[in-house]
Amino acid sequence: RVVPEVFLSDVFVKPVNVLRRDRSVQIEATIDASVVPKGPVQISAELRDGSSVIASASTRVTITGTGATLATFGITGIGDVTLWSPDTPKLYTVAVTLAPAGRPVHAVTVRTGFREAVFKLDGFYLNGKPLKIFGLNRHQLFPYIGMAAPARLQRRDAEILASELNCNMVRCSHYPQSPHFLDACDEL
Repeated sequence: RVVPEVFLSDVFVKPVNVLRRDRSVQIEATIDASVVPKGPVQISAELRDGSSVIASASTRVTITGTGATLATFGITGIGDVTLWSPDTPKLYTVAVTLAPAGRPVHAVTVRTGFREAVFKLDGFYLNGKPLKIFGLNRHQLFPYIGMAAPARLQRRDAEILASELNCNMVRCSHYPQSPHFLDACDEL
């Protein structure tokens, strides 16, 4: 992977207050710098539905030394969105751009869904409505190839769980799962 001297090493996106009108998207962006840029860097984010920009935000961050710097900010004024559910797995894109003065721009996109998942004494609620969970525990090891399963196999495994076994939940066991599997679960 080739990146600029000042780049986004990680972007974490979290929709909050999804069931309220003041919903927002909180962003934690880790900026990694091998050199200290002159002056503050501009970091901006757009919430997109396809090619349409729903809302945006930006902030300036002063980097005082090499290494990692965390920038935290939020996108507000989002308005109505389609809530993610197993029946309508609507995903949005958050495009985060880092623009240090006099240096190359670096951008990262992250997909996210607006959903609220809560366990209460009488069961599980998704977006304020009860949802009966049917699922299983999944290990990521595959016969003969172990953890070396390609993206298409990870996706196919999620498709089998959803369409052939009628699961609407998967517990991922013991270790970080393939991002390809997790993305397929979000999409399905």
